[in-house]
Amino acid sequence: MNFRTTTTVVISLVFITLMTTGILLYALPWNYFIGAIHIWASIFFMIGTAFHFKNNFKVYASHLKKKIGRRSMLYSGLGFLTVVTGLIFGMAPFASVMELGEKLQKSNQPITATYTLIDMTAGDDSAKLELFIKAGSAYESDPQPAFLGFTYTSVPQIVVWMETMEGKYIDTLYITGKSAESGFGNTEDGPVRRPEALPYWSHSRGIQESDGFFAPHEANADLDGISGATPKSDYLISLPAPRMGRYRLLVEVNRSYNFNEYYTPDRFPDDPIYSGSGSSGQPSLIYATTIDPSAPGQQLLSIIGHGHHSGADGELYTDLSNFTTAKDILSFIVARVE
Repeated sequence: MNFRTTTTVVISLVFITLMTTGILLYALPWNYFIGAIHIWASIFFMIGTAFHFKNNFKVYASHLKKKIGRRSMLYSGLGFLTVVTGLIFGMAPFASVMELGEKLQKSNQPITATYTLIDMTAGDDSAKLELFIKAGSAYESDPQPAFLGFTYTSVPQIVVWMETMEGKYIDTLYITGKSAESGFGNTEDGPVRRPEALPYWSHSRGIQESDGFFAPHEANADLDGISGATPKSDYLISLPAPRMGRYRLLVEVNRSYNFNEYYTPDRFPDDPIYSGSGSSGQPSLIYATTIDPSAPGQQLLSIIGHGHHSGADGELYTDLSNFTTAKDILSFIVARVE
């Protein structure tokens, strides 16, 4: 009798432990200590249950001889089978319980952020201008066919520059490497040129190459040391803060294969850049804000327009009605001045 009492008490305490740790594991992110307690409690519960059946086997067998006992066993088995079936096929409310658990775990997950740091200050101890670029849902293109079944994806081309409050170009602060030196591949006729990539900036910069395009060619002294590969996700660009008064900070972004229902591959059939060698789809978007070095703080850059679809000019077009996923290449851009 004493052993039976001990077994019953132990199973009760272990059951409470299992219930408590089970709720915590359901609602909170995985915790090693809670998980370990839950596992060990399960082991003790199995051992205690085995002894419980041994001590009460005759009573248990007598229950099963009764009609209510057999009916309870049948209903329990059908109930368990129903739960398993519901989970396999994702049926409510069985799958909904698990989905709620996932949401609870995510809501209690500590906020973490990873990003690539691009430091362009070269050890400069002066005030810094930091530009945080948050990747959006359309930051990376869908896989594009290459050869022999291989595919590749495209990430945006981005340039950051400054101009006077009157709109006059001052200087380029950062540009992705491919746009800085036409690193889009080569053909028999030379490097692949993409004047449609960042046309608003390139025309504002005002340097026309020998082939007539304003997009940079291979070697450009003014872009040396300010270019880099495009990160695969969010990144922070640290730049020396210009020692001057108020100015406009601009960012132009464009991604290949970003077509939509309006900007289809053959939207402009007579345009040799867009419908010929071009691959941009939706034109570049331009973001801007005003920076006042005398008033440190954060500024959110806003979309002010788009560039020409094939880079034919440097006009700022403000009609964005035909733009869709291009607006989702970046989630936001924040500039911070120390």
